[in-house]
Amino acid sequence: MTYGWVVLALVIVIGVLFSTGIFSPNYMAADECNFGNNLKCSATLFNEGGHTKIIMNVFNGFPYGVKMTGIALSTADGKQQFMGFDSGMNISSGENVSFRADITPAFPEGSVKRFVGNLTYVSCAPELGTECSTVEHIASGRVTSSIISAD
Repeated sequence: MTYGWVVLALVIVIGVLFSTGIFSPNYMAADECNFGNNLKCSATLFNEGGHTKIIMNVFNGFPYGVKMTGIALSTADGKQQFMGFDSGMNISSGENVSFRADITPAFPEGSVKRFVGNLTYVSCAPELGTECSTVEHIASGRVTSSIISAD
């Protein structure tokens, strides 16, 4: 009889855990934005006006300024890409800058999406004088985030 109560309690606990969604893949996926140690970032994805939009904050951890010459993010299969990122923006050492873009059609809210991409930049180190370098560097990385509501 005692074992029966224990089994019943265990079934109830497991049922409650499954009903809360704690075992769903979306619950277990952590938000991530990773383009290396010197270009730390965070990203927020949200739906607005039939588009999924991204706001990506990039922190320049280099001991010198950099100029972003391009940002490219796409789904892992390459079929959908974020369009409209600003480029040509100077980021001083220790500065945090936001970039914004959108993708059509919108992804369902609550879903978790993974993107891969590149941040392309040139060095604006003081030893170069007043101009930035013309040699482009590419930082490859990934962004994982759940889609939230804009409200």
